[in-house]
Amino acid sequence: MFKLLGFFALSFATLWFALSHTIGLSGFFGDFIAAHPIIILSIYIVAVTHVTITAMSLSFHRHHTHKGVVLNPWIDMPMQVWLWFVTSMSKVDWVSVHVYHHAHSDQEKDPHSPLHKGLIHALFLGVFDYTKGKSLPEVQKIQKTIKTNWLENYIHHHSFTGPYIMTLIAIVMFGPLWGSVIAVLNFLVSPIFAVGGVNAIAHWWGYRNHVTSDNSRNIGYIFPLNFLTCGEMDHNNHHAHMKSCSFRHRWYEFDIGYLYIKVLNWMKLAEVKNAYTPKTLKQELSKKVSELIDRDYRFKKRCEELAAEMNTNYQDLKLRIEAYCRGEKVKLDKAVREFMEEVERTYKANQRLKLSYV
Repeated sequence: MFKLLGFFALSFATLWFALSHTIGLSGFFGDFIAAHPIIILSIYIVAVTHVTITAMSLSFHRHHTHKGVVLNPWIDMPMQVWLWFVTSMSKVDWVSVHVYHHAHSDQEKDPHSPLHKGLIHALFLGVFDYTKGKSLPEVQKIQKTIKTNWLENYIHHHSFTGPYIMTLIAIVMFGPLWGSVIAVLNFLVSPIFAVGGVNAIAHWWGYRNHVTSDNSRNIGYIFPLNFLTCGEMDHNNHHAHMKSCSFRHRWYEFDIGYLYIKVLNWMKLAEVKNAYTPKTLKQELSKKVSELIDRDYRFKKRCEELAAEMNTNYQDLKLRIEAYCRGEKVKLDKAVREFMEEVERTYKANQRLKLSYV
């Protein structure tokens, strides 16, 4: 016991000296930090928010919940430890609540739906709903199915030990006043940007690429917010294709999280299992447009007429339309492009209205 206490005491003393004399007030930038605390604090908020939500998105969300990517443990475990230090969250709690959220998305049982709880409540008080959700019998059943290693199990059963350690480190680095401020800001990142921001705003307002059974929306065009949340604001894309580790489905959307995954994949530190991308969307649209032309008599007749005007046959023209939809370099007459656009509009309207051809 005394040897163990001595080891922890020596480790803390070493850590205190290293941090305080490098990036703390007694370190290289101590004078600048003391003279410009607001600037440093603003930079810190942006950095810690992006790092924290990125760790949550890549590890808890895309890896452990939906398994669209598999991260190397040497990347995954530091992310989990960081999330433990900053947010007190564990893989077991986060994954189980999120699985439950998808099972009841925007329904009465959803732990954080703005449709049932109101936008203000979901945005600012969603963290309490998350805490309550962890204790639900259905969620605890999900928790029992999640495999953990010894460290993940320890984090799960000692959730607040992490923030205590992080608070102590912040106080050592920046003193009691600013260290306490930083500790509070650390703890607010997840309630504001993850539990509140993504699960509230992105289920309330925005556009939809896909028809889903819930009210998920895309607001990734608010670029600073989507950067901070690691691409999570393209939320309708995610709810439509949950197993995909890419949330970017249109050319104008940007998912920096998937960019990180591709870099990690190139470094052999991650393995992509499922990725629905703009290319996939075009391929799917091409197939659906072709099917609609075959099934709708009006479109089939018009396509045959256009084929006759172009001195080709129906199947060849349809293949050219499919290639154009996929983004291939195929030249189409104006009349054919207008026809194809009409077919696309009809397909999307049928999706919204849940209409099908029998």
